[in-house]
Amino acid sequence: MVAGKWMVHLDCFAWVQRDSYLPCGARGLKAVTRYKLKYDPVELDPEDMTPFAKERPQELAAYSVSDAVATYYLYMKYIHDFIFALCSIIPYGPDDVLRKGSGTLCESLLMNQAGGP
Repeated sequence: MVAGKWMVHLDCFAWVQRDSYLPCGARGLKAVTRYKLKYDPVELDPEDMTPFAKERPQELAAYSVSDAVATYYLYMKYIHDFIFALCSIIPYGPDDVLRKGSGTLCESLLMNQAGGP
């Protein structure tokens, strides 16, 4: 976890792996963007990235911005409210709620409701 005193880093990929209900082959950012956000992000072949940096930097920049925008909207639409709502009923911080398995979260919720440790 990367965190400062007043911030927390929540990785969208952890949510995709556990809570997106997408098939294993459709869990990359581009596929998640298509399935969950219903738009096609800018695509760029990884082999083209180095040549584009030198010859077509605007297209490489558009690709990078597209990834950043997709990640932001994925986080805001699906992850932020979901994780912080879970934090209000499960006695873990947001990063732990995001990264722990469903079974651990269920057990923690039950223990919390039962008045356990």
